[in-house]
Amino acid sequence: MIRAIAFLLFFGVQFCWGMPTDTTKRGSKILFIGNSLTYTNSLPDIVQEIGRQDGRHLNVHAITLPNYSLEDHWNEGNAEAEIEKGGYDFVILQQGPSAMPESQVLLLEYADRFAKVSRQYHAKPALYMVWPYQSRLADLDNVIESYSKAAVKTGSLLCPAGKAWKFAWETDPAQPLYGPDYFHPSLQGSVLAAMTIYSVIAEKKNLDFLDWNQCSWKNSIDGYAFKQLKAAALRAIK
Repeated sequence: MIRAIAFLLFFGVQFCWGMPTDTTKRGSKILFIGNSLTYTNSLPDIVQEIGRQDGRHLNVHAITLPNYSLEDHWNEGNAEAEIEKGGYDFVILQQGPSAMPESQVLLLEYADRFAKVSRQYHAKPALYMVWPYQSRLADLDNVIESYSKAAVKTGSLLCPAGKAWKFAWETDPAQPLYGPDYFHPSLQGSVLAAMTIYSVIAEKKNLDFLDWNQCSWKNSIDGYAFKQLKAAALRAIK
């Protein structure tokens, strides 16, 4: 009897040691809350595709409405109710550029509310940093500062896509990251944002696993630009 118990304990411990502890290794469930800067080009699906190339299954769900801020989502209640269903590993929060002082206050307040309810239901909150209109590109550093401060103050992960855009332009000012309206992202801009988001939630130090030939967007983004995007995403998260 004693030998049997010892046997079960030994192999039980071995089994537990062998189990993955990183949720992104065995698959993660991700909720995106935001507006058209998230649903343009189906950003959550691009994040999912990147994960698939990394051998990880990501179950993505999005609550996104045009022109919605986090305050709008909070007041409507659907996003909070979805979090409260439980089962999410990450809740990724996005609103507009939030460069102006009053917008920074609102970003912080409602990111904090969503962060608290996310942690209550065992999900890690993350802020998806965006960018300003091209006509207000001088505000980019304020956008970066706004989201960075909000992430620190709310204890959230920071997915610094806006910073990655800045670094991509430093390498090549002609990078076509904006879409036709010079605010919403082009496919290239969304891919860069998705690389940044995935790198943060999966704690990636490199994106060597990404094979341009296997990407669904390879006919829209050439191999040279693809390498530049990967470098910009990794630089941003460092």
